[in-house]
Amino acid sequence: MNNKNKMNQSLAQFIKYSIIGAFNTVIDIAVLNILSYTTGITRGKFLFLFNFIAFLIYSICGYYLNKKFTFKENSAKNAYFQYASVQFVSMILNSFILVHLTHRNPLIHLLHHHRSMAHLNHLWLNISMLIGCTILGVFGFFINKFFVFNKKKAL
Repeated sequence: MNNKNKMNQSLAQFIKYSIIGAFNTVIDIAVLNILSYTTGITRGKFLFLFNFIAFLIYSICGYYLNKKFTFKENSAKNAYFQYASVQFVSMILNSFILVHLTHRNPLIHLLHHHRSMAHLNHLWLNISMLIGCTILGVFGFFINKFFVFNKKKAL
């Protein structure tokens, strides 16, 4: 396969991975919001627990979708463990980003006259989650492409 074909294949994989990642992010944010709205928690160390619960759901979904559509692999049985390990580390890093970003809410100073504090805290929680998911999603693509779903590695 020539370099242009490899580049096109990698770009197509990145786009598919991004679409699946966006779907997983929706799952992640939905779980986070359900837990946040039911408990009233929008910052702090409980966000680690919320992220872990979401991780259990989106890691299984993301693995099967990426395996079938993005990398089109018939991976070894331990590939889920490798994928979940990457996602787990990403979830831990995302939790640190989330806790750090939600420690102080800059929206309160900008919009406090127009919205309630609870609404602004939930809004900032979601923005923080999107920031973390975007940053870590790009790194996750390369790790999954070259280590988890690497066809050459399986040979």
